[in-house]
Amino acid sequence: MSKIFDAIFLDRDGTISHDIYGYINSLSDYNFFDYTFEALEILNKYTDKFVIVTNQSGLASGKIDIENLEKINSFIYQEFEKRDLPLKKIYFADNYDEGYNFMRKPGIGMFVKAKEDFNIDLSKSLMIGDSIVDMQVGDRLNMKTIFLLTGFGKEYLNEVQEKCDPNFIAKDLLHASKEITSI
Repeated sequence: MSKIFDAIFLDRDGTISHDIYGYINSLSDYNFFDYTFEALEILNKYTDKFVIVTNQSGLASGKIDIENLEKINSFIYQEFEKRDLPLKKIYFADNYDEGYNFMRKPGIGMFVKAKEDFNIDLSKSLMIGDSIVDMQVGDRLNMKTIFLLTGFGKEYLNEVQEKCDPNFIAKDLLHASKEITSI
């Protein structure tokens, strides 16, 4: 199997993990979906770079503590490493600043940093997420996109269909991984 994507960018909450509160401020509240690693094993056949890009504006508002976020990130790195999955980095936007070049999605900042840090060809990459901002940033960068109906996906579905052009709409990450060759 050839690596058809230079990198696969993943949103965090609602994509690889449950998003029950909107803000997760404790490792004990952070839970991967049951199928996350099965899906990532399949996706790993198509890339040798995973990058997590997540808006964590709760840091600026005080709903999330940086030490707790670092514990969660450390746990995510360990879980990927245990399974030999090539997670290059977790980028997070810690504020509400919006604009085309800003870090916060749909701004392109986290993607530009990943491109610079790991020599990623964004036009040969894939964005997977459950929010309209995930699809908007993917469209802005001419990436392939998969929209998930997990997390807040069902709430964003109509808006995504009206304003974005996802390559595929999947019920969850496992469904997306099994249909990846169709995009």
